[in-house]
Amino acid sequence: MYGNHTGYIRDAIKFRYRLIPYLYSLMERAHETGLPIMEPMCSAFQNDPACYEEGIDFMIGDSLLVANIVEKGALTRIVYLPEGETFYDFYTRERFEGGQTLEFPVTMASIPLFVREGAIIPLAANQMNNLTTESVTGIHLLLAAGKDNSFTLYEDDGTTLNYQNGDYLKTKIIMTSGEQTVVEFKQEGSYQTTVESIYLDVIRRDKAPFWITLDGEELPHFLYRKKFEAAECGWYYSQTLKSVQIKYPNPKKDCRLVISFQQFDMIGM
Repeated sequence: MYGNHTGYIRDAIKFRYRLIPYLYSLMERAHETGLPIMEPMCSAFQNDPACYEEGIDFMIGDSLLVANIVEKGALTRIVYLPEGETFYDFYTRERFEGGQTLEFPVTMASIPLFVREGAIIPLAANQMNNLTTESVTGIHLLLAAGKDNSFTLYEDDGTTLNYQNGDYLKTKIIMTSGEQTVVEFKQEGSYQTTVESIYLDVIRRDKAPFWITLDGEELPHFLYRKKFEAAECGWYYSQTLKSVQIKYPNPKKDCRLVISFQQFDMIGM
């Protein structure tokens, strides 16, 4: 119907496939608790009266604010960020304090998204186009680690009722912020995950880490992006995104990642 806009529609659908680990986990959460997958601003931020009349913006889960563009020919989008919160632009990682109204330039391709402080958002690292024939082989975990939080990543075969007999995998991700940011993974269930690799994207705008360990083993640090991309395991600090990029093969068991931002004494070393 809209041939000249097919590219925009395709990109939006592809992005939705990338969100499947987050959306599927939120569906399971809704099944168990009744909490909504999508929540209006007046419900998600009940202590901020400025959100009571907002009828377009909404939250996906607790971590992602969506400010869709619904006005024809719009060149800018005005967004109110709830008071008492901190948000980051999903694409640029620019930081914004809540309680203010901001105006952003937009085009037909724009989908304004904002990551809430404390966010734990699992994305598919591999691009899928069909959930019946393809599966998630890598998890890209976006973290806004300025606040403690937890999230349960849910996996099952997606087709049968075997989850009722324990054939599922719940990975509780517990994030503790601080000078040593700790991310713990605790698993429950018997489902054999298809995820072979883990990639963490940890927003930290003020400084890079000094070291990172996985279950006590220090991960190699790469100063150059290309060497990091070629490696199977290690970490790199992106000056563009102001975030820590970490990757390693999926241990498929409980594990503990520690990211140290603590100052150290060069002479004492």
